[in-house]
Amino acid sequence: MSRRRPTAAALALCTGAALALPAVVGTTSASAAPPPTAGKACPTPATLTFAEPTYVDTSRAGGEPLVATLPDGRLIYSAHAGTTHFFAPEVAAPGTGAFVENYTNQTYVWTSDDNGKSWTFRPRFMPPDNAPLTGFSDPEVAIDAAGNVFFSEINLANVAMSKSGDNSENYTLQNFFGAILTDRQWMEADREDELYFVANAFGGGTGIPPSPGTGHYIAKSTDGGKTFSTNVPDVEGGPGIGDIRVDKRTGTVYETHFDGSYGVDTGTLSMASFRNARSGDLEPETTTIAEDVNSVSHWPAFDLDPEGNLYVVWDESGRGERDAGIWFATSKDGARTWTAPIRVDTNDNTDIWPWLAVGDNGRVAISWLEADVALPDNDAQTEGDHGWRIVGAATTTGLGCAGGGTPSFSVATATKEPVHTGTICQGGTTCQARLIDRRLGDYFSMEVDGTGRMYMGYSDTRTPGAVSLPGFVRQSGGPSLLAPKSVPGKAPTATTGQPAPVVEPVAAPGGALPATGATALLPWSGAFLLLGLGLALRRRRTA
Repeated sequence: MSRRRPTAAALALCTGAALALPAVVGTTSASAAPPPTAGKACPTPATLTFAEPTYVDTSRAGGEPLVATLPDGRLIYSAHAGTTHFFAPEVAAPGTGAFVENYTNQTYVWTSDDNGKSWTFRPRFMPPDNAPLTGFSDPEVAIDAAGNVFFSEINLANVAMSKSGDNSENYTLQNFFGAILTDRQWMEADREDELYFVANAFGGGTGIPPSPGTGHYIAKSTDGGKTFSTNVPDVEGGPGIGDIRVDKRTGTVYETHFDGSYGVDTGTLSMASFRNARSGDLEPETTTIAEDVNSVSHWPAFDLDPEGNLYVVWDESGRGERDAGIWFATSKDGARTWTAPIRVDTNDNTDIWPWLAVGDNGRVAISWLEADVALPDNDAQTEGDHGWRIVGAATTTGLGCAGGGTPSFSVATATKEPVHTGTICQGGTTCQARLIDRRLGDYFSMEVDGTGRMYMGYSDTRTPGAVSLPGFVRQSGGPSLLAPKSVPGKAPTATTGQPAPVVEPVAAPGGALPATGATALLPWSGAFLLLGLGLALRRRRTA
């Protein structure tokens, strides 16, 4: 989620997006959403292409990668250290060195200033600014309106919170015990040093200061993560799942909720809107996105554009109201109503772990992990020699188009070779004892860079070893996710609260990117000033 705020582009409507899709009224009582309609499709975007995938690092593990774009265009890549993503049957393989060579009981952070051509590792081990052993799991990033970067990670008992004021070059530990006995935290930042935190407490675990209770909760910090408010239970419409976002124009915090066991039960997918979060009121308003949802993944992903329109994506197993595949819906009124879901994928192969990133209004990128075949019950834990590839999709008409047309996507395989083969764990740490492959963790993520291209951070097991390596792939051609604009923006962006910059028109017709290599910049006069902020991925652990 991708938490993330892609970049800064001008506030321009996507081509032909004059009319919105018919809306579905959402209510806190979870009223039924109508089935998808076979409406007229908007024009298909330019053909989507990708550069050759690369490794970010071959000497460190790369499970559950989270990517983000900073205000100046720098890319952040973070990954799990491999401790609970260790696959014993591959322990003797050469790639296992990526676990043991540089292990410090901390998750990993890299940065790139050339859109992924090269990466610099950013250690966070040495006092006095940081500390060792802060957490091997669940890296998470948030960026506030002042450009401060917040980073959290977990051990078995603590969630450590760190902060960088220099574009992720150096971090200062804010609080080793930002939370205790808490699993899978997600964060989002608003105004300077204003930070929101959701997580799952267990065994009496709470945030700091202590407060009673277990289960899913939300808390807030106004001092950059040094302290947090008392936990507030966050279970209206079912517990929150996955990453959170904030509209920096209004301060509204958003989080998806599900009223069943995600990946098991059929239930209602909803959006919780914390409209008074800036005042400290963390009670949400909850509205229905879709009913009878049955997913094979852990959570959906969503994002918002510069005007605050929301976009959400999730997968379906086929055991609910909809066919198996990747599904997409939007809201133009701050999550009060939602469009009928439409399907994005183009075949019957098993799809899991969708992620989503947004550029300018209506310009949306989606990615997912796709098997070679349709697995029985779309179960990713099915044994076999089937391969898994990263697939990407892009639209410039995410809000619809003239005449009431539905969004149209350009879809392409981003990794020609499978990035993984065989089983993929869907049950958390219990997979270790069952010898189900958990090297990938529970998700991968994507973002939009300052040239209008999507990029993905994913876990790659092509090099045999007990852990995965951090993989990277970037769009090389197709629809731009940033719209050209010849005059300065008149309204603040949803992600920074600052005016949008001037962006010169692109030479290619229809807002398409020229087909280039992985690191080439667009030949536009003037560089993008990235004012959008990025955050990427999150999940509620299922075990």
